[in-house]
Amino acid sequence: MKHFLLALTLCTPVLFSSNTMATQVNLDISDETVHFAIASKPAKKKLNISASLLHHEDDGNVYSIGAFVQSKIGNSQGLYGALGARLYHLDADGPDGYGLGLGGAVGFKIPAVQGLSVQAEGYYAPKVLTFDDVERFIDASVRIKYQALEQGSIYVGFRKQEIDIKDGGKRDIDKGVHVGIALEF
Repeated sequence: MKHFLLALTLCTPVLFSSNTMATQVNLDISDETVHFAIASKPAKKKLNISASLLHHEDDGNVYSIGAFVQSKIGNSQGLYGALGARLYHLDADGPDGYGLGLGGAVGFKIPAVQGLSVQAEGYYAPKVLTFDDVERFIDASVRIKYQALEQGSIYVGFRKQEIDIKDGGKRDIDKGVHVGIALEF
């Protein structure tokens, strides 16, 4: 938790400065996890900054801070993408470690149903970019989101966070369905 608080403290001036164009806060839950994420796009820059915490009641915590760019893809209406990097810290019950994941997201706003969209996201940290007990880290998710209010959405998704451990074996930190809300301001 102390690592996440440090990351959030370092990101706070960027996330909540008066020059911020938009901030999004996500909170989702499952039977065994709670996930909190915040992302912001400063008005004068095209770089988004993010920080998140995933707590699993049995498997520990995953903290991340990241930076990414996002825009529409080509001339397609409703299709958008993102590319970036995330620094992960795994504070698990057993293996601990760090990793730098590269990846991004793709999303589509469904024109037939106003407010409905789908999004897939994935980040991968190979052996060369992981440290301590972790040899590889995968963070992947997909979600269906409905914008219920002007500044609020609800969503259901599936997330998988998996690590390879240096002493052998694989371990799922999170694998399953979650529900959540997203607030924009």
